Amino acid sequence: MKHRTKTLRAPAKINWVLDLLGIRNDGYTEVATILQTVSLHDEVAVSIEEGSEGRIALEIDGPKPCPDEDNLVVRAARSYFALTGGRMNLRIRLKKNIPTGAGLGGGSSDAAAVLRALAEFFPESLKDSDLVNLAANLGADVPFFLTGGLALGTGRGDRIESLPETAPKFIVLVMPKAHLSTKEVFAIARKRLTPRGGSPNIHRFLGYLRSGEGGSPPSWNALQDAALSLCPEIATWILRLEKAGGRASMTGSGAAVFGVFENEENATKAYDGLFDGLEAEGARAWRVVTTTRREYESSA
Repeated sequence: MKHRTKTLRAPAKINWVLDLLGIRNDGYTEVATILQTVSLHDEVAVSIEEGSEGRIALEIDGPKPCPDEDNLVVRAARSYFALTGGRMNLRIRLKKNIPTGAGLGGGSSDAAAVLRALAEFFPESLKDSDLVNLAANLGADVPFFLTGGLALGTGRGDRIESLPETAPKFIVLVMPKAHLSTKEVFAIARKRLTPRGGSPNIHRFLGYLRSGEGGSPPSWNALQDAALSLCPEIATWILRLEKAGGRASMTGSGAAVFGVFENEENATKAYDGLFDGLEAEGARAWRVVTTTRREYESSA
């Protein structure tokens, strides 16, 4: 197989709900979360090149966040070939649009895109369950990005159950100037964590789905207070989105926040009204829409 290339969109995600339930025996945090892909995305191109030396070359359009060998897309490719016994040369090109330290899952989505590309190149090499296990070993969010859409995540967030899709939701994302470390945010939150057996916030969201009422979904993020202690401006942007008419919350471990609006027109007005504050405070914003599993599957 020579000179084949597959290019995929690697979407960002938001967490409609993120709850912490306790400390697991393996040291990780037990979570329950509702995940949703949105239209903001990176582009990942995976090419098979001449030779079988096992070289993996990485090109990034933008600053490199870490050494190539530590990048999750390179680790994903190496893990894939370690499991399948394959050995060939790859070139991975990333066009980054999703900011790091945002809680939007960009690195995990890029890694899942590499796994999807390799699984399409070599459809007989791994069973679906093996691919999911490989993804979970790379990171808690990676299994979700194998399917996208709307899903419930439990365990470390890596046990994924697809949920019925909703009508498109129009969202304004804001990334403050600050970038946050997931590890640091979780460490602060764990100090305040009281173990419990379930999440009423998850049940509230599932009730919203069953009702079919539409409108903005309920949202909740148990990491928000911990993130605010490191980045107080998160609260400022949430308040601004709410004043613009949105239902606002933080996504993941931050620092990005999102506001959900009744329609595209309202989202556009809110986005346009943020520009002065964005420029003065070094923040960025995007108008996005939620995406479905079917759209995700056709994103190559």
